[in-house]
Amino acid sequence: MVCYKLDNQRVNEKEHKPAKRMRAINDNQTFKHGEEGLHPKPSNGVPLFLREFKDVLPEFAEEIMDDLMQAPSAERAGCLIKQAVNMFIAPSGSGKSLVSFCLAWKETKESSFSFTVYLDFDNPFNIYKNRYAKFERLPNFVYIIKNDFKERFKYLDGINPKDKAWAMLENLAFHPPKESWLIVVDNLQQLCDCNDLKELGRFFDTCERLTEAGFTMLLIHDESSKIETFSSKGLSFIRDNTDALWEVVPDRDKGIIRSVKLINMKSRFVTGFTDFIVSFDTDKGTVSYDQNMLLEDEIPVKEAIIEYLTTHPNANKDNIIQNIKPKITISMLKTRTVLEKLEDLHVLKVQKNQNNEKTYSIK
Repeated sequence: MVCYKLDNQRVNEKEHKPAKRMRAINDNQTFKHGEEGLHPKPSNGVPLFLREFKDVLPEFAEEIMDDLMQAPSAERAGCLIKQAVNMFIAPSGSGKSLVSFCLAWKETKESSFSFTVYLDFDNPFNIYKNRYAKFERLPNFVYIIKNDFKERFKYLDGINPKDKAWAMLENLAFHPPKESWLIVVDNLQQLCDCNDLKELGRFFDTCERLTEAGFTMLLIHDESSKIETFSSKGLSFIRDNTDALWEVVPDRDKGIIRSVKLINMKSRFVTGFTDFIVSFDTDKGTVSYDQNMLLEDEIPVKEAIIEYLTTHPNANKDNIIQNIKPKITISMLKTRTVLEKLEDLHVLKVQKNQNNEKTYSIK
């Protein structure tokens, strides 16, 4: 009962409009089964919240199980899991901000996201001009620094840039766009006290609401030499509340980082990359992915897919899998995984047909 009251208090304070499945039921509301989400008509006119849960749950069981079967498959943009909380971690100076910008910029340019917000609270105000000036300016990519919250967004609630950034994120969570957005937070320590579990909880609760609303989150976490000053509970909390965790390992050429290997340390999802290499040239404003990230048994599948699409462009997934089946030895499920990886690496051009199915061609 205490948790119920606390949850209601938080939602009311934020004027949050929950999804249909979480819509509050008050004393005067009655629903027929199938109307307004899941709420069945209360037995004998008794409101649901006055009934024993053991009597209520069976009325929801069938629809709950149907929802599980209709859940969408996880989608990626590069190595990022869409509509999830992704995190890049490494010590300071490892190129976390650089690879985060490059990956976010490329995926926005490739139309993986309709809009991208890069929140930079960590780097000097002139970092964009000095580092990213050669990259094409995209109309749907905005790079926001701390000073913007003192000037352009000073109307937001809060007395300092950190508070205003929180207000911005919470506003987006409660009033999301219809399109798919990416939000990059650079970095976590600048917006949260990693020793304060209550503040961390509030932040990741906001991230959860954002992902449920269709946003993809990329958080940058600085594992510095002072990491031992953070509470172990704080670090465990951060890792536990992240959907995909990547370690950033830079490849230096005469002291200059020209590529980064992302090593997967955690993923809540079955399929994906174990390593992912991003290369970039800040003098030319270019970004590319290493296409040799497939496993050894996946390479023949890639070759079979490319061969088939050379003569059969705009084929859908089922046609591709059925036609290359005689030439490969791995399962259909793993074949689908390889096809998805080629899409994530932007080896293939992906479109939607009139039936809203994905079709594939060689770029």
